Amino acid sequence: MANVLEGRGHKVVQAEDQIKANLALQEERLDLIIISASLPEQADIDWISSLRQAGNPVQIVFVGQSSTSVASLKNKLIKDLGVSLLVVKPIIPFVFGAQIESQFASDDSGDSAQQAAKLKDFETMFLALVTKYAHVLPKKLSDLGKAIQNAKANPDDEQFSSEVRSQAHKIKGTGGSLGFRRVGDIMAYIEDMAMVMPQKHADEKQLAWADLESKLIDAQIAGDEEAEEVALVVSSKDSPQTSQHAPAMARILVVDEDSGFLDAVEELGRERLVEIVKAVTFRDALDKACIMPLDAALINVINETQEDSFKLARELRELPGYENLPLAFISSNALIKDRVEAAHAGASLYLDKPLRSDSLEKAVQHLVAIRQGGRPRVLICDDDEFFASTVALVLRNEGMIVKTMHKPDEILNVMQEFPPDMLLLDVMMPGVTGFEVCRMLRQVPRWQDLPIIFLTGQTGVDARLEAFRCGGDDYLPKPVVNEELLTRVKVRLDRSRLLKERSDKDTITGLLLRRAFSEQLAGMLAEANRLKTSFTLCLLDIDHFKKVNDTYGHLSGDRVLAGFGALLARRFRVDDLRGRWGGEEFVLAFRRESKQTMQGAVLRVLDEFSDMTFQADDGQEFHVTFSGGMASFPEDGESVYELLQTADARLYEAKKNGRKQVLIGSLKDSAATAT
Repeated sequence: MANVLEGRGHKVVQAEDQIKANLALQEERLDLIIISASLPEQADIDWISSLRQAGNPVQIVFVGQSSTSVASLKNKLIKDLGVSLLVVKPIIPFVFGAQIESQFASDDSGDSAQQAAKLKDFETMFLALVTKYAHVLPKKLSDLGKAIQNAKANPDDEQFSSEVRSQAHKIKGTGGSLGFRRVGDIMAYIEDMAMVMPQKHADEKQLAWADLESKLIDAQIAGDEEAEEVALVVSSKDSPQTSQHAPAMARILVVDEDSGFLDAVEELGRERLVEIVKAVTFRDALDKACIMPLDAALINVINETQEDSFKLARELRELPGYENLPLAFISSNALIKDRVEAAHAGASLYLDKPLRSDSLEKAVQHLVAIRQGGRPRVLICDDDEFFASTVALVLRNEGMIVKTMHKPDEILNVMQEFPPDMLLLDVMMPGVTGFEVCRMLRQVPRWQDLPIIFLTGQTGVDARLEAFRCGGDDYLPKPVVNEELLTRVKVRLDRSRLLKERSDKDTITGLLLRRAFSEQLAGMLAEANRLKTSFTLCLLDIDHFKKVNDTYGHLSGDRVLAGFGALLARRFRVDDLRGRWGGEEFVLAFRRESKQTMQGAVLRVLDEFSDMTFQADDGQEFHVTFSGGMASFPEDGESVYELLQTADARLYEAKKNGRKQVLIGSLKDSAATAT
């Protein structure tokens, strides 16, 4: 347990008996004591009593030998001696580590209760996963036995020994990670032997396969014993199978005065591991957004208060940390002008009432999928579904958005729909290895900087070197220690985020630089080609910017650029692209939207920008406008080059004909200026 707790950042002092424990109490300031009780347990109870009589208030966790003995001592330990947590052996290390962590949770503002509920939900799901694996493990070991028999009967066919190695590899990784340690150790031995089997002489092979058959019997016995231990752990809990809770992968604010609709969305959220925060009024919505971290918002547009609905969306996006909050609107009477207003306010979706359940489900999935600047998104590619589910549960419990996949040949399509911040990649998979997948991804510009961590049972030097040669960032052997997994994932995510911010963002405007924008635009074009959808590109240029610099100074010019960048960041949708193209020129890209719709939204931004007041160094106030040109795929071009050329030509025409306007065609066809 010392490794588990130290992995969570705690200093651990070990003592083999009460005498050494007393010495530790004199030398160290201890925050918590874990007592692994011996038989008989009375001696440990007497020692706890002596601590309390001496006035020591330290928190104590009592680990008993059996559920029967602990049940008989429960009242005395908790009520009389102030023990804060009772646990019964055998324990699952990661679950126990989480229980210990909960003892340090703050009691302020209900945090302790929330942490306890989260822990119980995680325990329930983790134990359910372990229990399910205990039921299928005998079948997996039986299949391995058949593979060993086939390999023994065909000693010269390496395909059979490779199958033995593959099956043992999977059981080692998943079983070991779920607490079946002895089974995992035996599988590691079988995997290693199967790997070197082709190099052995014929007579040696027969003896070696017979040895593996013997080892398999040991694994089956160990599996039965460890399954019984799991059953004891589960039975010591309060009916975990009946829990209705699960750790939510996202939290969505839903604003609607219809309580029936709110209840329906809440039920859908429970099914999809999405926590729904209900708000009946706009004021209530803002209050809850200030208290709870949100991943998205769904707002009903009421005919009588349409402007207030759009205003709420803008106010949500202006709250600290919510600049990238995905939004969706729903309405029973949506007009074109409302959709323009919604796009300006930042709506990624505009849905019509009454909503069908499948439409609502897709909306929730879409909002969660496009969340940026919030919870990290992790993709797990592993052909062992149990192992992938185990890792996904651990990461989701830490607030990450996780997707699992089991067919490596589909990874590019999956990453197009679910662009991850990190990839956890197995090495041994059917058809293609993880090393080959990594090499392929490193050839795609969009994924060249994606953090990739290999999770595999191959621990040899050659495998570790190959992991780095093919472009991997880290390497973690199976079975994984969950604390180590979490630490490595968090460190890589933090470092990647910082590097990406520095390399992709313009320091003055906070928007994407030209290179980063171009890479993401290429991805948008590929998506539009694949799904047969459209998108719109817009080039913007600040009017008379040279005059601003010459008249009011270059620092004032920088303030104009920064103000314009901040305005663009708050407007439009999270999944739209915003970039600084160079100098005073900016570029926008809008997914699945026509230039006719987005022209109105950009003009609304032009109105806002024209009303902004800037101040020179000498205190003189001034105003600035911009001009724009737009082009849509595939109507105005089927390549990025063609679209940029068309948008640039329309921008030039807008500036030539008086500025402060945004053109989507010739001046006659698209004459539209800010009001």
